Amino acid sequence: MKTPEDKVVTFTFASHPTRDLKMRWTARLTFPSGAGPDTPLTLAVDDGEGAAVGEGVFELAGMRIPVRNGKAEVRYRDFVEGRHETALWLHRKGMLPIPGGLTFA
Repeated sequence: MKTPEDKVVTFTFASHPTRDLKMRWTARLTFPSGAGPDTPLTLAVDDGEGAAVGEGVFELAGMRIPVRNGKAEVRYRDFVEGRHETALWLHRKGMLPIPGGLTFA
């Protein structure tokens, strides 16, 4: 379980469409080159208008990851351990939770 030494890998997740752009979201999980089990992965989360999500909880790979100022971290090992868990949601205070999926961007 290791990323290539010469490549950065980014998974992009996007919300299901909503009428209100503010409720939509895009999340990018970045695996640095040469990442191994204990490497922290950066998660960046923006709303549908391109602004960083101020605060929320991103549900991914069986984890509930706190997001602050559009950023969060998760260990590579934890992502791999939860890879079969399919729930993918962004929860924000005062808003309905919005589901999403892996996308190609």
